[in-house]
Amino acid sequence: MRRSHFFRLALISALLQCGGPSLPGSAAQEASPPSPPAADATLRQPVPVLEPQPPAPKVAVVRVDRLTAFRMARDPWLYKSAAADPGIVAAICQHPLAAWMLTRNRHLGEIADSDHYVCRRLTRWRLAAWTLVQNPEADHVIALDPEGIYRAINRDPHIAHRLAKHPMFNQMVVENPDLGEFIARHM
Repeated sequence: MRRSHFFRLALISALLQCGGPSLPGSAAQEASPPSPPAADATLRQPVPVLEPQPPAPKVAVVRVDRLTAFRMARDPWLYKSAAADPGIVAAICQHPLAAWMLTRNRHLGEIADSDHYVCRRLTRWRLAAWTLVQNPEADHVIALDPEGIYRAINRDPHIAHRLAKHPMFNQMVVENPDLGEFIARHM
């Protein structure tokens, strides 16, 4: 079977499944029954014809194994894939070594822009949390979701010491004064 025949059959089957093309004027008139003449036309309200709503689109959950997640995390163009589908980042962060490799990505700030919970997902793993605070774009990632770094510092207070050595630490504290107080309590 040629490719063009395959596409024609796919188009026809898709049209048949959704009910086919509908004409806006004639189909609506055929669908509603004719109304009997009313004595007083001003008292009668027009009955709207309701068309069935299509089902809500299902959000696909991306599931990957360890090796695939590691390979995806090493991809230098991951930030473009993450912008298209943020579920990819969540799937990568389910595996500790892949999450660690993701924290070493130089476009981590752009990845965090597409999925604001990256900090929380990365700091779930100890090695990834250590590498995150060493990343030059850690200030942007932490600013989007500081809850992740709070949890990591509660688990391991040495992360607070390492975060205090970050070149943009002053800017982090200016943007989020609670982070400075939280780190001061754990030092």
